[in-house]
Amino acid sequence: MHSPDPLHKSPIWTILLVEDEESVRQITRHVLESAGYLVLEASGPDQAIDLFSRFEGSIHLLLTDMIMPTMNGAELAARLKELRPNLIAILMSGYAATTTLFPTHLYTGAWYIQKPFTVQSLLSRVAEALSTPQAQLPAAENRLPV
Repeated sequence: MHSPDPLHKSPIWTILLVEDEESVRQITRHVLESAGYLVLEASGPDQAIDLFSRFEGSIHLLLTDMIMPTMNGAELAARLKELRPNLIAILMSGYAATTTLFPTHLYTGAWYIQKPFTVQSLLSRVAEALSTPQAQLPAAENRLPV
């Protein structure tokens, strides 16, 4: 029988993964689930907002692609943060992190990871983000009407 990792004593963390490229989304989901995270996945911002508003549990972290059709990752993070102020967000992109791509007025306090990333760098970034005091706060959430 497999024994649980003694270092992973926190409750199950729920991650909302938003990535419009299916293969990247599937691989990323697999890596996160293999590490013990509960992963909700969306192929774009509209699906993510719908999933966020209908999910009955707490979503602790948003892991989102930066460049997507209809809404960028920073805008999505800002919108979801209005509903859950202590939501942690990690923006990921294959482009260099510049002020043009990541305007600070849209969303401040987001973490960033450069694509392509390794399994270890992804898991380290997620663990680092979830270890912040902000992630430990109770999930005060304002849900959208369904």
